[in-house]
Amino acid sequence: MSEQMTPRRRMLTSFARREPDCVPISPDISAMVPVRLAGRPFDEMFLDGHPHHGYASASVAEAYVNAVKYYGMDGWYIYGALEEIVPDGRPRWLSRVVPQPGGGQIRYQVAATPYGPLTRTTIFPRTEPPWEAEKPIKDLRRDWPRLRAVIGEDEDWRWAADFEDRRRIGEFGVYSVAVSIPQDWWFFQREGGYNALFYDLVDDEAYMQEVFAFYSRYALARIRAVLAARPDEIMLGGSASSLSVSSPALFRKYDLPFIQEAARLCRDAGVFSHLHVCGRSMAIVEMIAEESDVDVIEPLEEPPGGDVDIVAVKRRYGNRLCLKGNINTFEFMLRATPEQVREKARRLIDDCAAGGGFVLSTGDQCGRDTPDANLFALVEVARTYGRYH
Repeated sequence: MSEQMTPRRRMLTSFARREPDCVPISPDISAMVPVRLAGRPFDEMFLDGHPHHGYASASVAEAYVNAVKYYGMDGWYIYGALEEIVPDGRPRWLSRVVPQPGGGQIRYQVAATPYGPLTRTTIFPRTEPPWEAEKPIKDLRRDWPRLRAVIGEDEDWRWAADFEDRRRIGEFGVYSVAVSIPQDWWFFQREGGYNALFYDLVDDEAYMQEVFAFYSRYALARIRAVLAARPDEIMLGGSASSLSVSSPALFRKYDLPFIQEAARLCRDAGVFSHLHVCGRSMAIVEMIAEESDVDVIEPLEEPPGGDVDIVAVKRRYGNRLCLKGNINTFEFMLRATPEQVREKARRLIDDCAAGGGFVLSTGDQCGRDTPDANLFALVEVARTYGRYH
């Protein structure tokens, strides 16, 4: 086709497994590259104090859109969300931010609940994204009722009717709202990381079924509210559900039922569903393609970070899923020459672009120091070599 599409339309056409004007190019630059381009300290960008209801902050979201324009790529705006309307009387997080003598800031948060206090601590360095130094759930049975109270144990959940930031991305890319799948969500609540998470699932299985059932009701209520506001897609976030750390059996038991229901809701509403699981994920690809209505899957990471042969996935499931991926970020995109990037991008287009349903992209988040020349090389190949005729 000869008519030039907007980035948003190009991405949506590929999500529908049709051929756009050219292969969409949407490397996962997420937060680190945009903040580096913005030239401001990471802590200031993430703790900007501006109203924002989605991932990261308003400043990071704006920096992402600016980066999309700078590289001339097709945007994948994962910063969207609806404001949750919290009723009076529900416990809330109260924050105290303390600047550090050597730079950076620490945010201490506490929520006073009927069952006792809940605390968490986040470190915001100047030169890299924030990380959780203390998560809310330290003792499962003591702290879960406290977190449940903060989420809303009466299940009287409500959200605003409209997105406040949709015009930020406009036609420069798709507007996505990220919702965590159960294992992923629990990882970010549970002190002790994966060890504690897996001990919970084994040692207190019945209790964790109740925890995940509550979370699923909350997350599905949120998805229904979001779908009524008509985003371009729902991104089901499953970074911490990766089979690099979890197992196919745990994914099938705790994540797949939620994904199936979420994808069904999206399908009924005419909105794309998009699953993100990084690391080893080939067994997940098979489950999702054969047992769910998910439309898009990424980042389909290649070895050594993952175990996905994207060519084989295209051959087997290209009529079922739009594939977004899958160039290695932590080694190749950092260290390859622009010509090596071009060569790899051309091979991926040759192998995966026919018939549509392919977005040229990277594995999970490009690092802060990824050379601009390598990102520009990806865009160049998609816009020229990646044209559909």
